[in-house]
Amino acid sequence: MLIAALRKAHAILGAERGLPTLDTAPTSPYDRNIPRLAFLAPDIQRAILDGRQPRHLNLEALKHVELPLNWSRQREMLRFRK
Repeated sequence: MLIAALRKAHAILGAERGLPTLDTAPTSPYDRNIPRLAFLAPDIQRAILDGRQPRHLNLEALKHVELPLNWSRQREMLRFRK
């Protein structure tokens, strides 16, 4: 489920001049919450795609935290170790 959400986050976002964009506003509350997963640190995303993320790092947990854009702070907040 988390992998599907991460993939959907990247599918929802487009890019213009190297910056992330939304072509249309997501309609459901779930879809409005998903794009922020695309801003997870690359190593966290890779761990999720490889199924190596810590057990506590699941979609339900990510839906309820305010993710900082700073990757170091994300790792701290999510208790993620490389």
